[in-house]
Amino acid sequence: MTLAAEVLPTLAEIGAGRLPEPPEEGDGNAWAAGDCWLYCGRTSVRVLWLGPVTAAGGVMAELLACADCIATLHGKAVAAMAKRDGPATERAHRARHARPRSRWGTRLRP
Repeated sequence: MTLAAEVLPTLAEIGAGRLPEPPEEGDGNAWAAGDCWLYCGRTSVRVLWLGPVTAAGGVMAELLACADCIATLHGKAVAAMAKRDGPATERAHRARHARPRSRWGTRLRP
């Protein structure tokens, strides 16, 4: 179970623009020998459990990844978060629910 005291400093760092680093071997996490399920596909390397995975048909397995692939995934997640959380003025599209309005303020039919 994660305690609030363990999470709050991380949230504060993210709010200040300092993102946590991805896990690395020797950082105190439960690294084990196994196969990387992410980008490299290497076998018999040090891997970290990232969580459960559910595939089509309800097939469930444990997702394991090496430090290099975790760093790649972390970079993609940070980039997606930065893009999603960018200033509203940078968003070029309107919300899906917003429909055009007439000059009198009534919604136009599609």
